[in-house]
Order: sequence, then C-alpha cells, then structure tokens
Amino acid sequence: MRHGLVSLAVYATVLTFGLQSIARDAKAAAEDSRSEQAYLQDFPVVLSASRLSQPLSEAPNAMTVIDRRMIEASGFRTIAELFRLVPGMYVGYAGANTPIVSLNGVTDQYSRRMQVLIDGRSVYLPPFGGVDWQDLPLLIGDIERIEVVRGPAAASHGTNSFYGVINIISRDAASADTGTVSVNKGEMGISDVSARLGKSGEALDYRLSFGYRADGGDNPQVLNDTSANHLLNLRSSYRPDSSNGVELQLGLNNGSYGMGTAGRPEDAFRTIKTRNDFQQLSWLHNWAMGDETKVTLYRIGRDYSDPYRCIDFPTCKGSAPVPGFGHDDASIRRRDLEIQNTNQLGSNNRAVWGGGVRYDSVDQPRIFASSRTLRQSRIFAHHEWRVTESTLLNLGAMYEDDGAGHKNTSPRFSLNHHVLPQHTLRASVSSATRNPMMAELYMSTPRQAYWLNAYVPPSIDIKPERILSKEIGYVGQFGDIGLESRAYYDKVSDIVMLDAYADGNFASRTDSFKNLVDATFKGLDISASYRWESGKLTASYSRQQTSCWFSSYPTQYSNPTVIMPGVTAGQYLAQAYQTDYLNLCNQSVPSNSGSLLFSQNMLETFQFSLGYYLRSKIRVTDVSSGFPPESQMRRVDLRLASAFGQKEKAGGGEMAVVLQNAFQDNYTGYGNVPQRINLLFKRRAYFTATIYF
Repeated sequence: MRHGLVSLAVYATVLTFGLQSIARDAKAAAEDSRSEQAYLQDFPVVLSASRLSQPLSEAPNAMTVIDRRMIEASGFRTIAELFRLVPGMYVGYAGANTPIVSLNGVTDQYSRRMQVLIDGRSVYLPPFGGVDWQDLPLLIGDIERIEVVRGPAAASHGTNSFYGVINIISRDAASADTGTVSVNKGEMGISDVSARLGKSGEALDYRLSFGYRADGGDNPQVLNDTSANHLLNLRSSYRPDSSNGVELQLGLNNGSYGMGTAGRPEDAFRTIKTRNDFQQLSWLHNWAMGDETKVTLYRIGRDYSDPYRCIDFPTCKGSAPVPGFGHDDASIRRRDLEIQNTNQLGSNNRAVWGGGVRYDSVDQPRIFASSRTLRQSRIFAHHEWRVTESTLLNLGAMYEDDGAGHKNTSPRFSLNHHVLPQHTLRASVSSATRNPMMAELYMSTPRQAYWLNAYVPPSIDIKPERILSKEIGYVGQFGDIGLESRAYYDKVSDIVMLDAYADGNFASRTDSFKNLVDATFKGLDISASYRWESGKLTASYSRQQTSCWFSSYPTQYSNPTVIMPGVTAGQYLAQAYQTDYLNLCNQSVPSNSGSLLFSQNMLETFQFSLGYYLRSKIRVTDVSSGFPPESQMRRVDLRLASAFGQKEKAGGGEMAVVLQNAFQDNYTGYGNVPQRINLLFKRRAYFTATIYF
C-alpha cells in the first residue's frame, strides 16, 4: 500500500508540473529576470545532481568537478585514474588492464553500486553491473569535464545511483575547429596514438576522433595484464533553426586484453577480445519563455570472447590438453528512450520531469541457461523553489519498475541557504535503491565448470538494496580560495551477498545470493582549491568509517548437520561469515584518503605539475581473511610540459614528460590469490607530444 501511495504521488507531481507549464501566465515567466548573480559568482555550473543547470552552491548533493585543466595537469592516461582526484573515491587495479573504481561504500571489483554516465548515457552494464573502464569508446583528450555526485542521486538518475554518480561530459562538437595528433610513448609498453578532426559551422558541427592505446602491464612475469585498444568516436550537431537542435554520437572500441596468472593452470595466459559500440541520437527543442524538451535515444552493444576459459577445473589443473578449456562468449545489449521536459514555473520555481524505458539483454551461455531480457521503465520529477532570495529548496523523486518484479521510489530533499553571497550551507536527505543484477537473479553454473563452486538462482526473491543518506555540507569562496565540505551518515539495508552452501550439501558446494547484511557509513570530506594567475592548487581529504551486521542469515546458518568432529554446518558458516565478512567490513573503505594536484606555468612556455595521492589500507570484499589488504599508498606523480605556438591553433602544440610513482612508493594492489598479494605498482615514465593543425 505504501508503494502504491508513493507511486501515485510521483505521477501526480509529474502531471502537476506538466499542467502548470501549459497553463502558467506568460507574465510570471517573464519575471525570471530576478537578479541572482550575487549568489552564483565564481561557482562552477553543474548539471548532474538534479538535471537542472545550477551553480555548485545550489546543487542538492556534494559534487566534485574535474575540468580539462586538471585532466591535463594530472598526466593520467586512463579515465579511471582521474577519480583519484575525488575525495572518498577508491581506485585500484586487478591487473593493469582491470581498473576498480568505487565511492563511499563496500568496495568490490564490479563497483555495481555507482552509476556511470557519458553525456547522460548509462554505461553501467549487465550482467554483473560493472563498468569496463578500459573499453569505453572515448579518448581522455575528448573529455570536457567530469561531474561526480558524491551521494545517492537515484531521484535524478535512477536505480544503482546508490553511492553516487559519475557523469563524463565530452567536448562539444562546436569546440573542435582544429585537427590534433597526440602520441604517448614510454616504459612498460606504453604506446598511444590519437588524432582528432573537427569543424564548426553555422548549422553543422562535428568532431571525429581516432585512437590506439597499448600497455605492456605492470608485472608481466606474474600477470598477463597487457592491453591494446582501437577506438573511434564521433560527435556532431545540427541546428536547422533557432528552436531545434539534433545531436548524433557514435563510438566503437575494439580491445585485446591479456588474462591469466602464472602458477594457476586453471587461469592460463590468454588473450580475450572485446567490442564496445554505441549510437546516441538527441533532439532538443526550445519553447517560448525558456522551456525545453529533450528526447534521447541510445543503444549500447558489448561483445566479449574468452577463447580459453577453464570449464573443467580438475582437467585444467591437471595440465590436460584442450578439453579442459572452452570458449566463454557474451553478448550484451542496451536500448534506452527518454523524454525530459524543463520548465520555468514563474520567477522562483523551475521543474524538470519526464520518463523513459530501457531494455537490457544478455546472452552468455556459460552462466545463464538462456538469454535474458529485462524491460525497465521510469518516471521522474525534480522541483527547484527559491523560497527567498537566499534560500533554495530542491525536491525530487523517481519511480521505477525494473522488470524483475521490483517497483521502487527514490525521493530526495535538499535545503540550501546562502548565509552570505559566497557562503552556502546545505542539508539533504535522500534515498536510493540498487536492484539485483542479472547474475544475482539468474546465474546458473555447475560446480568446477566456470568457478570452483556451483551457482544457482536464489530460492527466496532478492529485494533491492536501499540506502538512506543524511548530509550536511558547506560551499564557500574566500577570494581565490574555494572550499567545499560535507559530513554524511548513510544507512544501507539488505546488502546482497554470497549465500554459501545454499542447498545444504557440504560435500559439493553450491552457492547463491541473498540479502544478508546491513551497514552504516559515515564520514567527512573536505576539498579546497586556490587559483592564481599562473597556476592552481586543488586538495582533498576524506575520513570514512563503516560497520556491518546481519540483517538476515545464510540459508544454512542454523543447519545442525555435523560436518566435522564437534562442528555443525551452521557453526562452520557462522564462523566463516564472522571472520571473512563482518570482521573485515571496516576494511572495505579506506579510513583516510586524499589528493593534492599542483600546477604552475613557468617562463611563458613551461608548465610543471605535481600530484600526491594518499590512501590507507583497504580490502576489496572478495579478498578473504587469508590474504592481506592492499597496503597504504603515498604516491607522487610529476609532469613537465613545454608548449610551442598557440594552444589549439594550427602550428601549436606541446611536449611533456610524465613520471608516475616518482619515488617508488611500494604499495600493493588487489590480491585474492597467493601470486597477486605482493605485486607492486612500479615507477614508470612516458613522453607525450601533441600537435595542432
């Protein structure tokens, strides 16, 4: 009954906004000219928190903006590494070609509790709910900025916008009016080449980018973690008149990735192939009085092929010939259609509302008995009300049907008060859900045929995970110094975890998934920036704590069967879960983390930058108590660049040298088998050159 009433309220809200936008008085809309500039100065304008363009000080969530200047100064080659600049965010690697990115919550290699968008397009894919960072058909040089919403944002972006949202915004086609060629070359097989062509016209703009990116891996004697990618990206826009705009985006990435671990015959050295492509078409119509309607249709495809996957563990470990191995192929498709309306409801009110439908399909015979398709639908509404000249109220909600029997509503409330024109306090409460992924709902594999253990679909329906987040924040500007901070308390319910020995057969293990754990996360984030005429300094720090407890119990938690002298099955499970889950929960987030990025222009043509990245010990959740956590990191990166000619003008360019982990901080990475636990990220250097024509 509660869900029905909430759903009705959301529908009514959307309908009300629609009727108001049609019936409102034109005179009231014209009063939009109220001067608000005293409250907007110096704060970056963001889009991702509420779907409304608003200054950072008026967003309903804490946010971090990574702009092009920061991207260039960091010297990073890959998109995933950029998130080291976000307070509270974890970036790790399960091998050089498998990044792990997570924000403020239990960390695992799939990061399935965080929404990732590229130009509004969700790239968080089934069946495991992760993001293939290396496979994204986007060059790092084509990124205009990245907006990171640090907190639940399901009211704006739907289920799985659980701990936060990453929205990667690519460079507009109109900004690319010159050609570019870039080259990276360096140690450990680093070899990148990219080219960009663009043209800006009165009605038609386009940007076409090509790239090749290769890496020889960090520890080739132990891990086969090489990578090579060929990619293409097109963004074009057409404006037939002053009221309409059509945008087309296309992308393709073909990847080859080394897989395998030395000393593990069941994980033999091999090369997997991937293909990621997307097509996105958007139409934007500007109505009178500043209202707009946007329709977006996109399709994403991902194909994966592992030619030498172990499908019979006893045979693989016995070094038998080919019959122990076989192909593991997967085909993933997503189609999404969304309509969004933005309306000015008088001088003090704005609203954005709309809805969409999505189809996700997966065909992977090794883990699903048959192909799977889910049809998801959603409606959303967000209302911004300027109560007084200095006080802003944000209200929003999204209602969703995930197509697997779950219907959820995710509301959000935020009150922003400008104590002074450049100093703002924010209080917000939000809720979000994470719907179970296809693998958690439907995966079915025999024992020792894909993993060591068998997996079966849950016998009890899995509920969506839910988070309730409470946050207070501050955004301020002291001349050239910007400061942002927040304190938060998140309560997470019904976390889905492994249900070991689900069928009660302790002689032949079969696992499943179940809602098992509740958790709390609390922390403090602080970030600051200082600009001067020839440079910039940004710094961030995050302090986090977490605790976990059972909300339910594994299916066999009370099984009285004696499986060894004096020990019942239930006692064995109770000890295992206490040791490997609950006791280790507080290690699943870094208690301390931070970053510092300093850049300075020198002698007119030189730029020097230094990055410092701090992270305390952390344990990804599938790393059991038998293995150590990842060690603390105190890493320093250096970059020295020399420019010639005019930037982004024909004949101009830049040459740079980047040194990562300059002082060889011996920090370890993700390790869930003995061969991986002491692997280090080694110091590496590479040279970059860019020429404009």
